[in-house]
Amino acid sequence: MWITLFTIILLWFLWYVGNKLWTNNMLKKSATVLSSEDFESQSHGHDIVDIREPAKFKSKHVFGARNIQYVMLKENHAALRKDRPVFLYDENMQTAARLAKMLKKEGYNQLYVLKNGFVDYKGKVKTNQ
Repeated sequence: MWITLFTIILLWFLWYVGNKLWTNNMLKKSATVLSSEDFESQSHGHDIVDIREPAKFKSKHVFGARNIQYVMLKENHAALRKDRPVFLYDENMQTAARLAKMLKKEGYNQLYVLKNGFVDYKGKVKTNQ
């Protein structure tokens, strides 16, 4: 029984670390990862896109962001201009990394992703109570 439990924990740990390494590697090639402070100061006046589910966005989001779900942007990214910086965030950076990779292939060169996603964001937020 202990061997099975240990194996499960080890496999989960390896998956978690591998997933983090893959995400970081993918982001290095397609976007600039910004801390909360840098994300807030540099995104002012640019496209800030929250790619989380609408319910999470309505509850709380980065001040000045608009909500465009990942699936919508994946199929039609005409809502974003290629000649302007695009600031992306999701819950934990995983989906934003995939979207940044796709947008980079489509010719977007000024892509920025919030480090660790909205979970660790410490800047101005808008809440709907």
